[in-house]
Amino acid sequence: MTRLPESPEEITFFECPSCRRHYAQRPGRPLTYRWLHPISLALYCILFNREPLSAAPFVAEELMRGCSRDASLKMIEEIELELQRPTQNVREILDNPQSEEECREFLQAVVTYIRAQDD
Repeated sequence: MTRLPESPEEITFFECPSCRRHYAQRPGRPLTYRWLHPISLALYCILFNREPLSAAPFVAEELMRGCSRDASLKMIEEIELELQRPTQNVREILDNPQSEEECREFLQAVVTYIRAQDD
């Protein structure tokens, strides 16, 4: 991992030299995807939602809005990769109040909704 120079004192940003994904780490916290990763964008939409599954269709529509089909598919592929091969607790990206299981169920529902629209 390469430390990025734009890192402020309260958080350190990294880039993986192999995959070019960006990560963030706060002192004493685990490494997570950085803001603007597709997972962070989806989870941001449910920060204050007590029933995140009900928001999945709306969030999926918002993520697709203004994106090309290729960009939407790339976002979904990134989310699916984490769902299929977990690398982190996704709720910690933004400190979501929902459980890890609820966050992952929500992300799967978003992916399922977008895939259904693509058929």
